[in-house]
Amino acid sequence: MPFIEHDISRTHASGTRRKSSSGSSSSTDGRNIRRRISRACDQCNQLRTKCDGKQPCLHCLEFSLQCDYIRERKKRGKASKRELTEQDVADAAAESMERESIPDAHQKHDHDLVEDVHFEDKTHDEVLTFDSPTLGITSNGLPDFLAHTSAQQLSVSMSHVSHSSPSTETTPQLQQPQATPLPAALLASGWYPQVSPSEPVLPDFSISGPMMNTMLQITPSGVQYPILNELLPQLLTFMPPALPGDLLETYFSRNMYCLAPLLRKSSILSTVRPRPCSASLLYSLLLSAAYTSDNPHMTSSPSARLDIIHRLFDLCVSSLRPLLHSTVHGTLDDVMTYAHLGTVTSASEFKGSSLRWWNGAWLLASELKLNIEHPDLDDEVREEMRRTWWLLFIVDRHLGLCYNRPLAILDAQCMTLHYPLTTDEEWASDAVLVPAELIPDAATKLGVNYAITGTDIFGFFLPLMAILGGIVELHHLEQHPTMHLGTTSRELRGHLSTCLDVYERSLNAYDDQGVWRFYATHLAHVLRILLAGYCDPLDLLLASDSLLATNEFMTCTAHGLHAADAVKRILELDPELMFMPFFFGVYLLHGGFIWLMLVDKLESDVAEEVRDACETVVRAHEVCIVTLNTEYQRNFRRVMRGALVGMRQGLEAAEREEARRRRREIVGLYRWCAGGNGLAV
Repeated sequence: MPFIEHDISRTHASGTRRKSSSGSSSSTDGRNIRRRISRACDQCNQLRTKCDGKQPCLHCLEFSLQCDYIRERKKRGKASKRELTEQDVADAAAESMERESIPDAHQKHDHDLVEDVHFEDKTHDEVLTFDSPTLGITSNGLPDFLAHTSAQQLSVSMSHVSHSSPSTETTPQLQQPQATPLPAALLASGWYPQVSPSEPVLPDFSISGPMMNTMLQITPSGVQYPILNELLPQLLTFMPPALPGDLLETYFSRNMYCLAPLLRKSSILSTVRPRPCSASLLYSLLLSAAYTSDNPHMTSSPSARLDIIHRLFDLCVSSLRPLLHSTVHGTLDDVMTYAHLGTVTSASEFKGSSLRWWNGAWLLASELKLNIEHPDLDDEVREEMRRTWWLLFIVDRHLGLCYNRPLAILDAQCMTLHYPLTTDEEWASDAVLVPAELIPDAATKLGVNYAITGTDIFGFFLPLMAILGGIVELHHLEQHPTMHLGTTSRELRGHLSTCLDVYERSLNAYDDQGVWRFYATHLAHVLRILLAGYCDPLDLLLASDSLLATNEFMTCTAHGLHAADAVKRILELDPELMFMPFFFGVYLLHGGFIWLMLVDKLESDVAEEVRDACETVVRAHEVCIVTLNTEYQRNFRRVMRGALVGMRQGLEAAEREEARRRRREIVGLYRWCAGGNGLAV
C-alpha cells in the first residue's frame, strides 16, 4: 500500500539523519543533539505517541486534545513495604467514603433505572438529544446526564441492552451482547451461528480511566456515539477524534455509496442502547462514508482521503473471518459488510473485482436463509434481513446486466419472503415496527412482484429488477451454443412485455411527480429496448442498414425518445444525478447505444429530435462523470461527442471511415454477446 511505503521511506530517512547528526556532533558543539523529554503529556502517554513536552504539546494542538500533566508520577523500581501499606490504607478509606456519600435517594434511583431498562420494550430507545451543544463530564468521569448513576450499576444496565426480547428475571446479570439477537432454539439448530470470539463485538459502554476525554469525543452535531468506542484505539492512530462520529453521520445522510438503508439510523446512532455490531461492519460503514465526506480533515492534503480509505479498508478486511467449508461461519453483519465492500469496489475502475465480494454476500445470505421469514425473531432483525436480501436481489440483476453474467439468486428463492414492510422514512425514524403477521396488506408484498409499491428503491426499483432478471435469463438462453428456443423466445418476450405493462400501469396510478417517477419512466423504456435484444453496441454498429426500416427498431427508437425526455426532466429535478448514481449509469449507457447507431449510419440525415436526444444523453454522461467517474462513461461520452461533431462538420469519406473505425474499436471493449464481459474490461 502507498502509505506503508511512505512509512518505510520515512523511517529510513530518519535513520540516515540520525547517523549524519551523530557524525557531525563534534563540529556543532552539541547544538543539534535532540533534547530528551522526561515526561510526556497524559494524552500522548495514553496513545503512545511522540510528545515534545510542551504545554500544550504539538500533538494535542494538531488534534484539538486537552493537554494535561496531571497523572501521578511513578517512581522507578520496586515499591517499598511502607508505600504499599499506605496505598492500601488510602484505597480502603476512599472506598468507605464513596459508599457513605451516596444518598439513599440515589440508590433508589439506580435501582429504578436498572429495573426500567431490564423490562424495556424490544425496540431501541430514541436517540437522546441535548439542549447544550457540548456534553458535560462530571468529576467521576461520567457524562452529566448520568451523574447520579454509579459506575457499577451503569455497567449492569448497559449489559442488558440487546435486540432480544426482555428477560423475565428480576436480578440484572452481566451479559455479553451478541452480534445478531436470535432465539436459543434457532441458535441451537445451527442455522445462524453466533459471532466467534476472534471477531470483536460491541462490549458494554461504561468508560473510565485516562482515555475518558478521548473516548467521549463530540461530533459537530453535539451527539456522541458509544457504538464506536471499541474501534477508537485503532481509529485514533490515523484520524482526529471527531472524524469517526462525523463519518457515521455522513453514512446515514449524504452518502451515495449507501445503496439502500439496511441498518436503522436510530439504532446505530443511539447514545443509550446502540445495536450490537461486529467490528468489520462498523469499519465498512466508515469506509463507505469516507469516499464522500466533506470533513475538513479529508481534504487537508491531497493524500488525506486516500490514506484514510486505505486504512479503513485494511481494518475492515482484517476483521472479517474467512468462510470455512465445514460449517457456516458468518452472520448478518458479515453479509452487510460484504455488500459495502462490493459497493465501493463496483464504483471504482476495478469493477470486475467487486464480484468477489458480491459472490460472498450472495452465498452467505443463502446459507443463513435470509430469504425466509422467521416469526420468532425481533421485528427489527427481520426487517434488516428483508432489506439485506432484497438489496442483494437488486444488485444481482443489476450486475447481471453490467457484466453479462448469469444470475446468482433465483426468483424461486424469494417467493416466501416479504418485501421490506417499512418505507425508508419509517425505517429512519423511531416508529415502532409492526410484525408482518399483523399488517393487513402484507400479502401483496410477498415474493417477486412487478407492480410499484412505494417511492423508495424497494418500492419502484425492485419490481424493475425483477423484470430485468427475466430479460437477462432470456438473453443467456438465446446465446446458448446448443439450445435453440425457436418460438419459445417470442413467447417469453411476450410474457416479459406483459410484466412491463403491469409496471407502467402501477406507475400511472401514482400522482406523485417527484424525481423518482422520471427515473422509473426512463428505466422502463430502457428495459423495453433491452427486451428487443439491442444490448450489444458493436452488433448495432455492424448491423445492416435495412434494420433501420423494421417495425421493431422503429418501436425501440420511440422508446429511446421517451427515455431521453425522461432524462431531460431528471436533469431539471436532479442536476447532479445524485438520486441513484450507482445504478443509473449503465441504463443511461444502454439507452444511448441506439442513438450512437443512428448517428453512425445516417450522419447528416438525422432528424432534429434525434439530435436533441443525443445531446441530452451526452450531457447526462458528463454529469455522471462528475458525480461518479468511471472509464466506460468517459469512453461513451467521447465516442458520442465525436460522432455529433463529425455529423455537423461533414467529414470527407476517408475521415468518416477512420472515425467509424475508432468508434468500433472503443465500443468493442464492452460486449454483451456470447462470451462478452460487459463493463468488466
